[in-house]
Amino acid sequence: MKDTGLHHRGEQDEEEEELWPPAPTKIDSLPLTPSEYQRYGRQMILPGFGGLPAQLILKRSRVLVVGAGGLGCPAVQYLALGGVGHITVVDHDVVERSNLARQCLHTEKRIGMSKAESIRVAVEALNPHVTLAPITQQFTASNALPLVSSHDLVLDCTDNPLTRYLINDAAVLCGKAVVSGAAQGLEGQLVVLHRELYDINGAGSSGRGPCYRCLFPVAPRPQDVTDCSEGGVLGTITGLVGTLQANETIKLLLEGLHRSADGNGEGSPSPPTPTMLLASPMSVASSTLFRSIKLRPRRTDCRVCGDETALTAKGLRRISSLEEEDYISFCGLATLPPTGPGTEVEDYERRARTSVQDLTNLPRRPRLVVDVRTEEEWSIIRLPRGVNTISECRATALRAKQRGSKQADKEELSLSLSTRHVPVLCKRGNDSKMAVAALEQLLRFVDITGGLTAWSKQVDPGFPMY
Repeated sequence: MKDTGLHHRGEQDEEEEELWPPAPTKIDSLPLTPSEYQRYGRQMILPGFGGLPAQLILKRSRVLVVGAGGLGCPAVQYLALGGVGHITVVDHDVVERSNLARQCLHTEKRIGMSKAESIRVAVEALNPHVTLAPITQQFTASNALPLVSSHDLVLDCTDNPLTRYLINDAAVLCGKAVVSGAAQGLEGQLVVLHRELYDINGAGSSGRGPCYRCLFPVAPRPQDVTDCSEGGVLGTITGLVGTLQANETIKLLLEGLHRSADGNGEGSPSPPTPTMLLASPMSVASSTLFRSIKLRPRRTDCRVCGDETALTAKGLRRISSLEEEDYISFCGLATLPPTGPGTEVEDYERRARTSVQDLTNLPRRPRLVVDVRTEEEWSIIRLPRGVNTISECRATALRAKQRGSKQADKEELSLSLSTRHVPVLCKRGNDSKMAVAALEQLLRFVDITGGLTAWSKQVDPGFPMY
């Protein structure tokens, strides 16, 4: 018989035909909801991302974010949009109007609300498929280990050294990596601390990279630390660094999946070399917009991740209990001078400080007010009759001292308090206090406590603060 290219239907063919069309999909049996397939589809189809298995890893992941400000907001935003299933945000601060130019998840209507709670509200609107747990308490030595140990990794989105050291130490003790970001002025930094390193030949883990204490074994002096309320920061910088933190977090969460794939396959990562990314997006030189610098290896004498032999040889004690560690003294925050009657501080404040109310109660407007803020701050808003720079103040004071015999010239510079003083102020009363101490040998100056912030609150509510 001639072969027609067709074959007779047998029992097997009948069975196959009975299975077509297939039964309707049972939604409950899918690993993701239909909404999630649509939501995450554009990233699941990316070569090198990892498809559905990668998305399921993100869905099962737990990420801890410490800090709900300029870095925490964009980081949480893209972690939530990307489908990280559980995000815990720790921040004891509340939303202020001065946050809104850079902290993108907070709104005008939520001023006064806890930042962590504000982010929860925002994330609910962004992605109903993720859970955000707000912790409105401060991150401390007593709650650090329980929080860190219950998550896959930590994002350090804070802006003070004490908390950075605490996050680092807790993460090392718990065997977790830290995605650390920093933004100040027009520059930003990104580094992954205590990350697991892998052998170039695929032989498994080759240890851990440096931690924060490895890079900075000595804490900076408090007077060398400037926060964004004093030094300023651009919102696009915090947005950039926070977004990079989210991106690095996703890479770390999916690292195990990519390592298990073919080493020559697309998207397989090369062995990580510890680096720090420096971002200067406002630089006019394209070569300095982004720079990656290689970090030194883990310190063998690091007090939290170092080797016992090296520590013993140097007489150092390993950190094993966060609550026994004196972070306040380590960061230089406990070296405050004594206060009270008869002390040098009390004597200084009695003779060289006064309030904004005393300033307004003067019989006549002062002929000179020394404002020791930066030129940029001075250009925003100022009191009348102001002199801005320290050098200008010194020059004026020296001129007054040289012609001190002329009463009229003295009145050009003096203010009639109990003795003749020139008022010195800044934004909050800190810089002006130091300026008075530096200038008091030239002429009698008096520090206005609370600065322009107190002036705005107590004297002139319409005086705009920034």
